Amino acid sequence: MLLTSLTEPGHGWRIWQEAERYLGGGTRTYSRYADDSQIAAQFHPQWGQPSFEVPTFWVRHGDAGEYLSGRLPSALHAHYRDGDRFLLPVHPEALREPAVAGAVRGCPGGPPLQVVPSANARTVFVLGRAGDRMPPHFVKLHYPFRLSRFTRRLRRPVIALQLWVAEELAAIGAPLLPEVAGGVIGTDPTEAWGFVLREAEVRDAPPLPYTVPLFALYGHDIRDERQPTLLEQLITHSGEAPQDWVTHRLIAPMVALWTDTLLRTGCAIEPHGQNTLLSLSADLRTTRIGYRDCAVYVDPQLRRWRGLTRPLPPRNVISQDVVKPREQVFSLVYDAFMGHHALAFVARLLQQRFGVAPANLHKYAHEVFTSAALGGHLLPETVHYYDDALHADGRWRLVDTGQPPQWR
Repeated sequence: MLLTSLTEPGHGWRIWQEAERYLGGGTRTYSRYADDSQIAAQFHPQWGQPSFEVPTFWVRHGDAGEYLSGRLPSALHAHYRDGDRFLLPVHPEALREPAVAGAVRGCPGGPPLQVVPSANARTVFVLGRAGDRMPPHFVKLHYPFRLSRFTRRLRRPVIALQLWVAEELAAIGAPLLPEVAGGVIGTDPTEAWGFVLREAEVRDAPPLPYTVPLFALYGHDIRDERQPTLLEQLITHSGEAPQDWVTHRLIAPMVALWTDTLLRTGCAIEPHGQNTLLSLSADLRTTRIGYRDCAVYVDPQLRRWRGLTRPLPPRNVISQDVVKPREQVFSLVYDAFMGHHALAFVARLLQQRFGVAPANLHKYAHEVFTSAALGGHLLPETVHYYDDALHADGRWRLVDTGQPPQWR
């Protein structure tokens, strides 16, 4: 993607979609499972159709399922709920699973959504549906097959977690795309499955016309690998020193967002290359880091320390259903997800194209991290990451890599 396309007025939504789909070349090398997917070719973000239809079904609220609206008001509710019933979008591939097909068999069909897949495949950009002018938004879908390391089922406890975390982050003004509602079919409190609605703009912040995922800055365009990366083009366009551009516009806000969110809410967000967003002004001079996906881990000990007494979500609570020590979990999401899976790619590109030593970026990140007064006891002395195996039923195991952290 050439930088000139970002100056086309009114094309921000399309540019975001293209960045998600085509600017990820070479970015899924951080683990041997990163690019391993069971999704069919026609629904694949990079190789699939320009768009496809997601079927929907009318589910009666109360007896057959439940619409979960959370605490955040949103215009999206009016597009998915109609009286005592709501629309349940279902990924076309999910209907291949007998349990999914059986659950919706007796439900009246609704108007299909026209969608474009995002980089993670099961979350989709919603373009609209017949007869309904819908605001731009995303739907995260139940996908009972494996994408990278895990099977991506979306059950009620995780939906409730995402809405809970979105409300906590919104309360402190974090720059996130809020998850405002969800819906499930079935009445089993742990097995009912469904979807999550996510808005497409950060609230309480001036709107910026262009947004791309972080990986789109350092990934190559799979349609034309000869093009320079978006990061190279943005740095050149800015006239700033490459190290300054990256430290001030990426590293500082990313590290500060992670530490601030953890200390103020107990939520350990996962700012890897897909979840971290960069928004830009029309002249590309103003930038803002944002975040998406609230399926994260929650530390009740930090929440007690902050005096936060709200009842905890039903899933992903450290010391409850998550038995791994919090220090190891924090290392997973900070050292591995943000550091190794994202910022290390930025550092490598900056060294190759501009001669900036990665150690300079590591030093800057260390200064930002230590200024947050997070306390050295909250993360271990070495990096912890998943073991090199796939486990049944979504289980996971962390191991001590023995490697010292580079970004704190």
